[in-house]
Amino acid sequence: MESTPTYDRLNQYGERLEDGDIILNLDYWDCECKQKFIHPINEDRCAICGFEQDECPSSRENEVNLFLGRV
Repeated sequence: MESTPTYDRLNQYGERLEDGDIILNLDYWDCECKQKFIHPINEDRCAICGFEQDECPSSRENEVNLFLGRV
């Protein structure tokens, strides 16, 4: 029997910060760049690829941790 994940909060796109397999960090977002694709939420646009925060998904928690050198 599968357990139902619990959701702490939703962002404006309905993405969930989950306690299941994928955990999103709602303080960061991903652009389309192959490298340096994680941006803080207060950065509206990627200077390299031109994508804007409102057209991109939130970052995965494990990728943010790697980006910030936490692991």
